Amino acid sequence: MSQEHNTKSQAKVLVIAGHVRSGTTLLRNICDSHPHISVTNELKYFKGVGKSFAAHCRVFLGRLWGKAVTGDSYSVQINNYKFACRYLFNLLRYKDGPVVSASAIRKSLSSTFPGALVVGDKTPEYIFSLDELVKLEGFFCLVIFRDSRDVASSTLQRVRTRWRSQGWTSSIDTAEKVAARWMRCIDIMERNREKIHIIRYEDLVTSPGTELERLGLWLGVDPRLFPESAVSKITDAGIGKYKTGLTEEELEAVTEITRQKMESLGYSL
Repeated sequence: MSQEHNTKSQAKVLVIAGHVRSGTTLLRNICDSHPHISVTNELKYFKGVGKSFAAHCRVFLGRLWGKAVTGDSYSVQINNYKFACRYLFNLLRYKDGPVVSASAIRKSLSSTFPGALVVGDKTPEYIFSLDELVKLEGFFCLVIFRDSRDVASSTLQRVRTRWRSQGWTSSIDTAEKVAARWMRCIDIMERNREKIHIIRYEDLVTSPGTELERLGLWLGVDPRLFPESAVSKITDAGIGKYKTGLTEEELEAVTEITRQKMESLGYSL
């Protein structure tokens, strides 16, 4: 395939973002199950925009190992190696200057997943780059949000167990910090409301058919091709878990900080 032809036929780029523990992984898995969508898991390509090729490689490779990518039903190590070679080879082909551009990444991903109409990456922290991402040609930004109380409960549970040794969690290790960060994410989402697609977590788990139809039409893919096997894994077990996951003091703190915004989003307090 020539570079000129590929440039004309390159796929749309899907960026999935939101506060941690808001359903970004669930949404990524659903999207990636569609035969015309390929979305990787937290490889942070677009954190490497504007960097030299070498610096971009360091960001990319630092995220890749141990992360699942499309097609990981094979040996993860072998698959990651092949995927990395394809992506970086294509990126080198399409690099159009001294630094890596968003356009070059888009072209590389389009060539790396040649059968996909939509390619992209899920990384919750993209929410903090949303003001810039929405300006990029061919980029579709998808944000999911969730009840602040459940976000706080789930986040704190992870911080105290699975993420306990991670230094970055110092910014989300109290109910107050999580609530303040959630507010920041919602403000960014609402500021870009007209340029993005928004899904409320609770609507996705209670009315998946409706939400996936809207999503498919927005992306320009057939919503009927989201497989039943992916949809059937969606449950409402995560709704309302804050009732047992937060102490009274933590619940009071989160509610006080997020009350006005929660009510404006339709949550009952």
